[in-house]
Formats: sequence, C-alpha cells, structure tokens
Amino acid sequence: MKKIIAIAAAMLLLLTACNNDGSNSSSGTSTGSSSDNSTVQSSETNSTDSTESDTPSAPENSEIDYSNLSEEEIYELMVERSLMTTGDMTRMANVLKKAENGEEITVAYIGGSITEGLTVAPNNPELCWANLSYEWLCEKYPNAKINYVNAGLSGTPSILGNVRLERDVLSHNPDICFVEFAVNDGMETSYKNAYESLVRTLLSQENDMAVVLLFTVIMNGHTCQPHMSEIGNNYGLPMISEPDSLGVEFAEGRMTWQDYSDDESHPNQRGHEIVRDFVAHYYETVMKTLDDNTGTVDRTLPAPVFSDKYVNMHFIDSETLKPELVGFVENDTHTAFHNGWMYKGSDDASMTFKLNCKALQLVYKANNSKAFAEAEIYVDGELASTVNSYQSDGWNNPVTELVIDNDETAEHTVEIKVNGGENHYFGVLGFGYCD
Repeated sequence: MKKIIAIAAAMLLLLTACNNDGSNSSSGTSTGSSSDNSTVQSSETNSTDSTESDTPSAPENSEIDYSNLSEEEIYELMVERSLMTTGDMTRMANVLKKAENGEEITVAYIGGSITEGLTVAPNNPELCWANLSYEWLCEKYPNAKINYVNAGLSGTPSILGNVRLERDVLSHNPDICFVEFAVNDGMETSYKNAYESLVRTLLSQENDMAVVLLFTVIMNGHTCQPHMSEIGNNYGLPMISEPDSLGVEFAEGRMTWQDYSDDESHPNQRGHEIVRDFVAHYYETVMKTLDDNTGTVDRTLPAPVFSDKYVNMHFIDSETLKPELVGFVENDTHTAFHNGWMYKGSDDASMTFKLNCKALQLVYKANNSKAFAEAEIYVDGELASTVNSYQSDGWNNPVTELVIDNDETAEHTVEIKVNGGENHYFGVLGFGYCD
C-alpha cells in the first residue's frame, strides 16, 4: 500500500511539472534494440533530465466514489477519459456514413513501434491496436469494404513519418488516418514543426480525410501530448489520450504499468486491446450523432501553431533519383527502404545529384558498429552537415538529417562524401524534400 501511495504522489508531481512548463522530454531509455524512445535525431537529441518519475502521470481526477463501482464500470470510466475531445466530427461522420451505406473506405495508421505492434505483431500482426480497431470497424459495417494500411515503423519520430507520409500513407488515399508519435518525438522545435506539417498535409488532401491524434505514454512518463494537443485543438481534431486515461488507474492503484506493458514502452497484448477500446469509444461517440454531423467540410486551415514549413514532403530513392556514384551502389538497404544506396569498402566514396527543393532530409542507417562510417554532406560546394552512422544506440534504424532548410525553392547540388577506412559502411536509405 505504501508503494502505491508513493507512486501516486510521484505521478501527480510529474503531471504538475509537465503542465507548468511542458519540458518533459524523452529519456531515450531503450528496452531493446528497437524501443520507440531510443530514436535519436542526428542534429538534435531526444533527451531528458533525471527528474522524471518511473510511471506515467495522472490528470486530476474528479470526485468519484470508486468503492461502489464494479470492475466493468471502472473500466468504462477509464475508456471514457481517453477521449480528450471529438473535435469537429464532420470529417469522420462523412466517412462512417460511407461505410454505413456499404461503400469502400480505407483506414491508415502511422506511427512508431506501438502502431507497428512491435512486441505482439511479429508473429501475430492481428494483435496490434491498429488491426484490432480496424477489425472492430469491419464488424460494425459488415457490408462495407474497408481497407487497412499500417504504416507504423519502429523507433521513428514524426520527422521521418513526414518524410515517408506520401509513400506509405497518401499513396493509399485513406479516408481515415490515425497519427501516433507522442513517445517517439522530443520537445525540440524540429519535432513540433514536422508533426504539425504532417497533420496539415493530411488535412489538406482533397478527399477530406478524417485525422485522429493518439497520444501514448511510456513508463518514465514521457509523452508529447502537451504540444501535440495544442496542434490538435488548433485544427479541431479528435484526440485520444493514454496519459489521461491510464494515468488515473496507475496513480490510484487499480492498475500497474505491468498490466499494460511487458517492458518500458510497448503495450502487451492486453495493452493493445485497451487502446482498441479507446478507439472504439471514439467511433461509437461519433456514431451516436452520425446524421447530425455529416455535411460539408470546412477546408480552411487556421494559421499553424508552430510551423507548416515541411508540408507536402516527397520521398525519393534509387527508383527515381540517379546520382553520380563513386564507391556507392544501389542496394536494398533496410526492411522499410528497399531502394537505397550502400557504400562498403576502404576507398573514398561519394554520391552527387542536383535537386530543386527548399528543404532536404537525408535518411540514412545507424548502427552501434564502429564499421559504420561518418559522412560529410556538401550543398552547392559548402559543407552543410557531418553525420556519423555509428551511434551507440543504433540498431540498423533509419535516422534523418536536415541538410537544406530554406524559404525558397532553388536548384541545389548535393554531394555526400565518405572517407575511406577498413571495412567502412554507409547506407543511404533515401531523401525527403519539399519543393
């Protein structure tokens, strides 16, 4: 009992700190080679101080006498708390009306390993929250054809999500898209700009896509819900919150972190089912007033909270980009990036190309092997950045580096140079650019 009280006190203190200054950032603690919060951007680290608690914080709880409630009633209250806001229901109501009428719709999910279902999906992909919520929707609308797109990718933040958004999500023309990056992102400006640019890109699609923000949390309390919810409120989006729902249960001792997760970051099978129930509750809330909320979507977007500088980013790889190669060869370099370039050898190497753009993100592979080399990136003959693909927390994961960041589009010459060394390796997975 003393332990529960102590944990509750720590979580409430953490929440107060988060709400006051929003400075709670990810610790980068890894529970395995592909833990979500282990991702570190090469230009800005996703770091934290040692002041974080060991369990997620809880929001202030209303005066409810739980002693007279059944387990089912308590669970229902937790599920209800997960829905921060329905936002403007028009987009979702229009999509669900199509499903009700037996039409075809597509539901997409983009995020990190929680969305990918890292700890449950390798052998049972049907167990991740994304697929579970998709199946729930299929059961509700058995006469509709509902397509499923899971664009979750372990260890990746919204910066990389924005790079691959066109390729992995928009190419499927989804009617609904869930966005989950709250534990992969940090508090730095680069994450805020990328996340908002991703959201605005989704909302600007001609098919009036319904966009839902899902905020997750890890054991040490890290979540980007504070600034992400600012973005969600700005655009009138529905938002689903783990911190607001699970936090109360942890603080008051009705649940432990281990009921939700078997490590420090990822939901276990039961955890994924809980998230499915959160999504289902949101759907049911919209369904109750479906006819009242269908109608014309107001496509006017408000001014951004942070930035929309990286909207409509495109991804290119060796399928379309043909640089001049010295030492590099086209290569299937990663399970999620099949058309990249690889250098492996002892001689100097380079790849050079020209591109019209105002922003350019290099995507490369990181590993904790010292064979992974450093590269210099030159833009128009000037050294723009130096990146090291040897990273102590790397595990063959994709990492990004912003090498061009201008306000106007222009043609640039980009050169990546790798100095020779014994068995040196450098893998380029592709590039994201805004024109």
